[in-house]
Amino acid sequence: MRSLTLLRPEVAIPLIGRFFAWYIREPVQILKKAAAYAKAFNAILSIPFLLRTLLSPWKNIVEERKGSPIARFMEVAAMALVSRGVGLVIRTGAIILSLALQVGLVAFTLCYLALWILYPVVLLFVIAHVIFALVS
Repeated sequence: MRSLTLLRPEVAIPLIGRFFAWYIREPVQILKKAAAYAKAFNAILSIPFLLRTLLSPWKNIVEERKGSPIARFMEVAAMALVSRGVGLVIRTGAIILSLALQVGLVAFTLCYLALWILYPVVLLFVIAHVIFALVS
């Protein structure tokens, strides 16, 4: 009975073929997952929606008071300014957070892909370095 070993050609060649097929296909999966995360970030913090509603009152809080027309106008105007100011600050923060998340996701994805592509080269270099160090 012969033992199964990776050094036998009938075992090694199919494994190497499957490895390279997987190694080439996997970056596509990485990009698909990154696109799914980008879509989720955009659904949670939608920049176009936040820009459209940037100057809208926060939570549509508006007040109507009873009293003289001038006093009522001043109170409503002050409340509208405060509510719109709060909305502007909160939405601006959400836009900045959304942009930071998207930029961070792109940076992480590019680093991950670079590491994915370079890892076998670095591994072969380290193995060759160790072998040459042992031989010399």
